[in-house]
Amino acid sequence: MKILVLSDTHGDIKRAEKAIRANRKVDLIIHLGDYFRDAQKLSEIFPDIPMEYIYGNCDFLIGDVAGEKLLEICGKRIFMTHGHRYSVKWDYEKLYAKAREQHADVLLFGHTHIPEIIQKENYYIVNPGSIAEPRGISEESYAIIEIADGMVRPAIYQV
Repeated sequence: MKILVLSDTHGDIKRAEKAIRANRKVDLIIHLGDYFRDAQKLSEIFPDIPMEYIYGNCDFLIGDVAGEKLLEICGKRIFMTHGHRYSVKWDYEKLYAKAREQHADVLLFGHTHIPEIIQKENYYIVNPGSIAEPRGISEESYAIIEIADGMVRPAIYQV
C-alpha cells in the first residue's frame, strides 16, 4: 500500500497535481485540510485514486466534512488531523497523547507548513509540510507512506 499525503494547499493545487502525476501508482491520497475543497477538485482530476480528507482551521462552510478521521489500512491505524486543535505550533505533547489514545501506528497532521517525521515509541508522527505555501526553510513538500510486510515507511518529498 502506498499513500500520498498532502496538506495546506490553500487554493493552489498546481504542485499537488504535479506530485500526484509523479506518483500515479499510489493507492490512496490523504489531504489534511486547508483547503479540503482542493482535495475534492483533485479527486475529480484523478478519479481513479481514492481520496480521504478532513477540514483545517482555514476551511469554512464545512458541511458534513470531518475534522479528524481514523483509518484502518493494511492492519495499521492511521489518525488524521489538521493539527490546530492540538497546539502543534507550540509542542507535540497533545499529538503524542492522541496517538497513544487512538493506538495509532501513524498520526498525520499539517497546519505548521513544515515537514517532519518523528518516530516515537511504536508509532510515527508525520507532517507532510505544505505543497503550496512552505514556511521556515522548508520547500513545497508532501509525504509518501508505504505499508508493506507489516512495516510502515514514511518519507518526505519535495515537488
